[in-house]
Amino acid sequence: MAEKSNVEIGGKISRRTALRNISLFGVGLPMAQIIGEGKLHGQTSESKPGGVMVAKPIFSVAERGRRWEAVRRIMAKPQWNLDALLAPSNGDGAYPRYLTQIGGRGGSADVVLPRDSSKPVYAFTGSGRNKSFWSKRLTSWTSDGKLVINDGEGSKPVVEQLKALGLNKPGTRIGVAKLTGSRFDPEGMVSATYLDNLKSALPGVMFLPVEKWGSDSGPIDEPAMVKSAEEHDAIRRCVAAGEKAIETIARVARSSAKQQADIWFPTFTAMFAETGEDPTRLSISLDEASNSTLGAPVDDPLKAGQIISQEIDATVQGYRGQVNHSIFVGGANTPGFNYYKSAMEVAIKTLLDSIAFIVPGKTTCGQLVDHYAATVGKLNSDDQSGVVLHSSGIGNLSRPRLGPANSRGDSDIVLVPGMTFDFKPAIRLKRNVSEDVRRENRTVQIGEHYLITDKGAVRLGKRELKPITTEAV
Repeated sequence: MAEKSNVEIGGKISRRTALRNISLFGVGLPMAQIIGEGKLHGQTSESKPGGVMVAKPIFSVAERGRRWEAVRRIMAKPQWNLDALLAPSNGDGAYPRYLTQIGGRGGSADVVLPRDSSKPVYAFTGSGRNKSFWSKRLTSWTSDGKLVINDGEGSKPVVEQLKALGLNKPGTRIGVAKLTGSRFDPEGMVSATYLDNLKSALPGVMFLPVEKWGSDSGPIDEPAMVKSAEEHDAIRRCVAAGEKAIETIARVARSSAKQQADIWFPTFTAMFAETGEDPTRLSISLDEASNSTLGAPVDDPLKAGQIISQEIDATVQGYRGQVNHSIFVGGANTPGFNYYKSAMEVAIKTLLDSIAFIVPGKTTCGQLVDHYAATVGKLNSDDQSGVVLHSSGIGNLSRPRLGPANSRGDSDIVLVPGMTFDFKPAIRLKRNVSEDVRRENRTVQIGEHYLITDKGAVRLGKRELKPITTEAV
């Protein structure tokens, strides 16, 4: 690998400067100083003059109405029969953000959503400056009085508001987000003190979990699975930023990188530059499973002949949309290339065959992953995916997620128009088919994001699905 001192991210900036600057970003360094003064990609109406992407709430009032109506419809079903929903900020911030757009670097909120649509939704941001921040940015959602932002903190203002809404009578049923969980946080995330204070102040009121496995997954989880055109636009931007990350990884790996962290920091910076938001996940691994570094920059040495695999989740409006593409360090004459090329071709064939199997409105998630597993076996490979279907969404409000032997509680969920997900085969060829230069054959992965329409699954990415090397082949 040639030794070069500069890495292109928009404009030219030395690797040392990029690493130093991004380490300072958490204390407020402007993004332009991190990435240099060159032109940034992916500019939209969220861009500021000068080209630096700035994240701000973009969803319309119509989208607000669509979400709240869907949530309330499920709240009214006999199996739920909820009088109100409470999404605490001390739980999973994805739930308050889905209901109000409040979340991310500007902080979260405790959100109370009554089932009665004639009553406002209330968001308690915890401080006056947070209230000011969100009131300034959410005028389209607050101007009609249907969303009210207050600065209260903790259980006390929530109790007072529930009383004011008449939701303090014995037998009142209030669903609490992340009181328990399904795939994630089965024991919940809500503060015990917070919950005890609610129960003490509101005797006779029932506080109930709102998340379950399967198609009847809950009044927030279920509507969040089927996304609107506005949400699709956000996810398309996630995917575009993810593909920019794949380009960055290949480019940096062929230049000055000596360890994984030398790739991770420029890639993180490129993703931030595309969206103005911290990536939900950037896990880069060398000759290991894509999630083995747990999203951290590490000092694993980069060497010719390695396979770089990743989990890349760029973030737009809190939404994540994953892509994956194993990259070979070297070229056609580098030991290990022939195995990598053969394995990637099988992974891509498996991906395309699996997607072609989908019949919108009929195929279940379980049927899809079972078909995938059978296809992998027919192609003389072993599945290494864990999760092969990874939905997009806000944080962990991104269901369903499952694989042949993972999270099968969501197997009965039907793939219907509006759903979006990354399908990401991770396979290892059997040694009798192709023998790697390592003692054991390595895993390769390809992951592409899809939107289910009434006619089938549509790719959201634009890159060519083929083996990628850091040297010309």
